[in-house]
Amino acid sequence: MKIQDILKKENISDDPIKELLHQEISKIIDSEIDFVVERPAEESHGDYATNVAMALAGVLKQNPLEIAQDIAKKIDLPNFIEHSEAVAPGFINFKIKKDYYISELKNILDQSTDYGKFELPQKKKIMVEFGQPNTHKAFTVGHIKGVISGLAVCELLENFGYEVIKTNYYGDIGMHTAKSTWGVMQKGLPEDFEDWDKHKRMEFIADAYVYATENYEANEEAIRKINIDIYKKNKTKATELYEKIKQWSLEHQKALFAELGVVYDKQYPESQVYERAKKIVEENKNNIFVKSQGAVIYDGEKDGLTTWVVLTSENNPTYLAKDLALGFQKFEDYPNLDLNLTLTGVEQDDHFKAVIKILETLDDKFKDKYHHISFGWLLMDGKKTSSRSGKNIKGTDIIEESFKVAQTKIAELKDYDEEKKKEISRVVALAGLKFLILSHDFNKDVNYDPEKFVDFEGYSGPYVLYAYVRAQAILKKAGESEIKEVEISQNMNEWELSLLKWLARYPQYTYKAGTEISPHTICNYLYELAQRFNSFYAHCPVINASDEEKSLRLSLSKTTAQVLKNGLGLLGIETIEEM
Repeated sequence: MKIQDILKKENISDDPIKELLHQEISKIIDSEIDFVVERPAEESHGDYATNVAMALAGVLKQNPLEIAQDIAKKIDLPNFIEHSEAVAPGFINFKIKKDYYISELKNILDQSTDYGKFELPQKKKIMVEFGQPNTHKAFTVGHIKGVISGLAVCELLENFGYEVIKTNYYGDIGMHTAKSTWGVMQKGLPEDFEDWDKHKRMEFIADAYVYATENYEANEEAIRKINIDIYKKNKTKATELYEKIKQWSLEHQKALFAELGVVYDKQYPESQVYERAKKIVEENKNNIFVKSQGAVIYDGEKDGLTTWVVLTSENNPTYLAKDLALGFQKFEDYPNLDLNLTLTGVEQDDHFKAVIKILETLDDKFKDKYHHISFGWLLMDGKKTSSRSGKNIKGTDIIEESFKVAQTKIAELKDYDEEKKKEISRVVALAGLKFLILSHDFNKDVNYDPEKFVDFEGYSGPYVLYAYVRAQAILKKAGESEIKEVEISQNMNEWELSLLKWLARYPQYTYKAGTEISPHTICNYLYELAQRFNSFYAHCPVINASDEEKSLRLSLSKTTAQVLKNGLGLLGIETIEEM
């Protein structure tokens, strides 16, 4: 069962009105047919619509429009529904009274940061594993995408009512660590190396890794010896250096995680599960695993999957075996864990199909509890990048480039002092980068172009962020005391009503994004909200409006700012008060 199917089974209502209309329609039709009540894509078609007459037409052998007209007359409408209307070819549209939307405006003001949140009937825990950078080498573009995507997934699931355990599994053993260690030994550490800042130290280490990779064939024996010493935990100068590089790498990673807004609850080094991985394979030889040409394999073909080596001929567990050990370790550390979700790049899809199948075969406790979601590549000039050679663009490079583009564009808007410009540029750059990554389906590749995504016009994070800043500026200029309670009978023009209707849809979008694990759903919602607010801003003066209009428009500005802040928070995007 997919994790999305499990989430949809949680007893949570995303839209009470939809459910109520469904119940009322069910009372007057003598049939067990399936039908839907939903919000039409076009608001001119009403606030809600149902296809019940279309579904009944085939059963009753009647004209669907006539059936729709009959149901529209008979249905007992809730008091917040203004009217129902049958339309060709057989839909029934429902229009909600403006009074309801005014009351929803008050709900947003009252609920504030909790607006759009849900509570599960019973508290549940989910572990989300994401990021997974290696020590001893550069933080890659793929890791940036993984961290940004993983944080958004955590925010969506927390918003949905789960207790989320943010987890990182990092590679601190393997040939890459031996290469990096050997490379640093050849280059020699500068005397003041430990005084360098974290990023500069990591640049040096990353360059050493590239050097070692380029010279591996000529020095394979020496590098392999370092690798063996690391695995065996032998005390040598190389392994002492390995430990130092590991610590410097982790310090650098922690700083980058913080810059991206992530603080992990639990971190697992690959070295922690190494021995257990061997034990799992040994205990299940001739059961799940079989010997083949000196190695031990999982014959995935019998399960319709790929065949994988789990223990090499040198008696070392492979990535797959270590992921099995990690699964057991997670559920031992958190025995009340309800779900585990691991996020990786699409290249690991087949790997995790095997991991999950084997875990479920080894122990029933993993059944429908261990899940994997993958994301596409972050492309550079339309091309994939790889860290095998170490020559790819580093994750820090794209953050720095995005920051520089943001600085240039912020300088065009207003003449800030240097510190203020840096702070605003940092938030804008990350808003652009995060929105770019999260606005696509997870399985789609994303093309990196900072000139486009660090943009204050069009479909971008800075555009949405600017709408928030604009709303805050209105509120600051008016003063908090000017925001008064809006009367239920308040009249609204088309821009005010359009904005308020979209604000009221926010909970349905957070529900959809949570159950489908789709951050792009929130991106689409926020972009539309920013557009509607900008239309409202252009056509509806706030500060110089009449008292009655001013009260409503200030409330609309405040609720827009609140919902934008809530939604951007689900994407891991920070807000600022000026730009």
